[in-house]
Amino acid sequence: MESKCKIDCDISYDIVSDLLGLTMLVYDYGKKFTINPKQTIESFISTVSQNTDIFANLSEPRKEVIKHLARTSAHGKVVNFISEKESDLQVGITTSELNKRISIVFRGSESRADWYHDLKIIKHNLEDDVFVHKGFYDQLHTNGVYQKILTLLKVLLNAVPHYSIYVCGHSLGAALSTLCGYELSRDIPNKITVVNFASPRVGNIGFREKCNKKSNLCIYRITNDKDIVTAAPFINYKHVGTNIHVSDKDIKIYKDCSYPWWMYSVWNCWRVGDHDVDLYYTRLKKHRW
Repeated sequence: MESKCKIDCDISYDIVSDLLGLTMLVYDYGKKFTINPKQTIESFISTVSQNTDIFANLSEPRKEVIKHLARTSAHGKVVNFISEKESDLQVGITTSELNKRISIVFRGSESRADWYHDLKIIKHNLEDDVFVHKGFYDQLHTNGVYQKILTLLKVLLNAVPHYSIYVCGHSLGAALSTLCGYELSRDIPNKITVVNFASPRVGNIGFREKCNKKSNLCIYRITNDKDIVTAAPFINYKHVGTNIHVSDKDIKIYKDCSYPWWMYSVWNCWRVGDHDVDLYYTRLKKHRW
């Protein structure tokens, strides 16, 4: 049963829910759905809804997402869908005239190439004392993917400079959204809001401190109970941003990484099942605020 929770959070449930819906959709976009980029989200949703073979094989949470986006995606467009074969990175860029929003949505881990990048835990020196996970950095920058995103974003902002910018993703996509959001906050003056789900740690203490100091960067990290991925990598890496932590029984907010020291340790986060993106959707919906 859904409840309306009273929590001190600077971001609305509706925004988080919309972004999680797009995050869930990007797992299937281009794999189950043969859809043209640059079409409206409305027509995309309509195509999926009317294809009984596709729709019947979707999980119940994904069906709910399709129905929800059908109601809320008026005048939305898939501006571009970047699919980088060498690194197996996929990212969708959407706009919403209704919400005045640009969303950059990264797909999570699915292939062997994704897991190769996940497990490559050597650090990359981003700047000064800022070090980040080399696997995540390499995947974001292979064949100029980040530069493509930045170039397209600048073009969009020339047309709609008042639109808000959100970057999101689940699992590997969450890590990439955090790193991409940080780099965008260096390269453009606009406010960047990162909303990630099930993110592993991305960088060192220097990375956390730089993220905290940036006036145009805001990071929300959504975690589900004992999700095993949120404990990795655990040596000399730090989580960043405001943590919205959900479980079956409640939801808690930890600002400025104020959660207990053991919370994202390997002996507390051990459930593989808690990493499932559909379960994130179900539990967030249960504790909507």
